[in-house]
Amino acid sequence: MAKNLKSTQRREREREEMQERILSAAMRLFISEGYESVTIRRIADEVEYTPGAIYSYFADKDEIVFALCKKAAELLNGLFKPLMLVANPFERLTAIGRVYMQFALEHRSYYDLMFIMSAPAPKMVEEGWDEGFQAFYMLRETVQECMDAGYLPKTDANIAAFAMWSLVHGSVSLFIRQRLHMIPEEQHEVILHGSLGFMMQAMTRHLTNGNGAMNGIAVAAHPSVEAIRGKKKKKS
Repeated sequence: MAKNLKSTQRREREREEMQERILSAAMRLFISEGYESVTIRRIADEVEYTPGAIYSYFADKDEIVFALCKKAAELLNGLFKPLMLVANPFERLTAIGRVYMQFALEHRSYYDLMFIMSAPAPKMVEEGWDEGFQAFYMLRETVQECMDAGYLPKTDANIAAFAMWSLVHGSVSLFIRQRLHMIPEEQHEVILHGSLGFMMQAMTRHLTNGNGAMNGIAVAAHPSVEAIRGKKKKKS
């Protein structure tokens, strides 16, 4: 009985490890060669398996994409959920923006797959994609609370949340896809994070008292490029 249990556990562990190998290989190939160009046979070659063996783990390429997106969404949701405990909705909104940017920078392949790469996955429609929607729901809830508290102008919460998501997504997408050649490379992260600070200030400008204070909350701008340069010179 004990031997059978151990044998079953070992097989399950080996299967999970193989699934991870397949997913990791698929991710590398999707990013380097493009979703459309990658075939099950190509993934099988990468992990030194037969195509038939791959099909014993995943029904098709879309199922592999779905599994990868599910992992990425769970990771992002796990970063967002603790932020929902922040009582002040404006502070929470700012934190969500920062964490979203950090997620994109630290997990670029996942971000590319979820939000940039063209990778049709009918499985997301067929099986539901609750994990993928939760981050947006948390953003929308926070935006609504900000509007209710007077931090943001009143409008439809979907519109406001979409507008904020679009700005942050656009910023990190330009960064990840290396479309910032007009800006010196050493300034890229300063510009990226500064865009979030600028957006938060612009949205609440009508509520500030001229000193960067808003209902007891400091709305400080992100350090400028010049300020960062100055700090680096002092250190050196």
